Amino acid sequence: MITVRSPGRVNVIGEHTDYALGYVMPIAIQLGTTFTAEPSLDGKTCIFSEVMNEELCFGDELVKEGKWIDYVKGVYRAIRLRGLRYIHLTGRLSGDLPINSGLSSSASLEMAIAVAQNEVARLGLDRLGMAKLGMDAENNFLGIPSGILDQFAIVMGREGKAVFTDTETLSYEYVPVPGDVEFLVFHTGIRRAVAGTEYSERVSVVRSALKALGISSSKYAREDQLSKLTELQRKRLGYVIRENSRVVAVRDALKAGEVSAAGRLLTEAHWDLAKNYEVSVPELDFFVEFATSHGAYGARLTGAGFGGAAIALVDKGKGEQLGRAAEQEYVKRFPHRPQHWVVVPSEGARVVSVQH
Repeated sequence: MITVRSPGRVNVIGEHTDYALGYVMPIAIQLGTTFTAEPSLDGKTCIFSEVMNEELCFGDELVKEGKWIDYVKGVYRAIRLRGLRYIHLTGRLSGDLPINSGLSSSASLEMAIAVAQNEVARLGLDRLGMAKLGMDAENNFLGIPSGILDQFAIVMGREGKAVFTDTETLSYEYVPVPGDVEFLVFHTGIRRAVAGTEYSERVSVVRSALKALGISSSKYAREDQLSKLTELQRKRLGYVIRENSRVVAVRDALKAGEVSAAGRLLTEAHWDLAKNYEVSVPELDFFVEFATSHGAYGARLTGAGFGGAAIALVDKGKGEQLGRAAEQEYVKRFPHRPQHWVVVPSEGARVVSVQH
């Protein structure tokens, strides 16, 4: 019997840069998925999800069902395609990570399965190898054209630190987050479908812009090259170039303990996302304006946008009060049910117990 704890993640800065092979800086958070499992005896994997209140099973025919179990199947398929062998499991999913909240519950599930299989089936994968299983599951089984940000953050997370990552080389650096601040996550109550056409369109435009410039990574793009592109490519890639610079600047600000400077960059990133990447909505804009006018150092949407969640950087102990105040004002203006959580940088996905 094995128990795995797989956290959610919040991306502090570096949005829509991962599929352009740029810089990101996420944290793993203390909210997460708990997966308890043991080898199955009947050649099937059967998993009960507490949050969905259902058990789903499958054998070796890994066919999409359009249900949450597809994330498990996708990881199994990625294991198989590497010439490795998974072991069927009987398991139970629980935890305190809310789903469809912008905290990457899907990647948290994928990494819970990957860590469990790595232990039980003795796959011999390092943390990067496990992250790649999850990305392959999303790209090649679920049809979501995502980068590796979420899975990488979830397996590489460390208590008290953000993970500055080059998504082209996958080199990374742990960046201390000052202990006197915390992050408030505010979910708008608007569910978004990442596999939707808007997200895919952003991916397509940015990648076509990079191809037109003859470069593979947005790190090598310069704003003085944008004149060679179409108007839409200029608008989208221009944002990505500036965002890469902001990730580096926030990294340096946090290392220097300059929280105010880091906060200003977060807010700047939000309005760039809203104006030039066009992935914000009025509900996200409301929270950024409310948070920054009520004591936050900075705020921005986090995740893909089009709804979902935003974050605010606040003094430790201030997040809960700000979250409640934002909710009270929000429900007067919008017909959605918001939620909020206070999060801190936490340990990545790991085996927490093994019973023989």
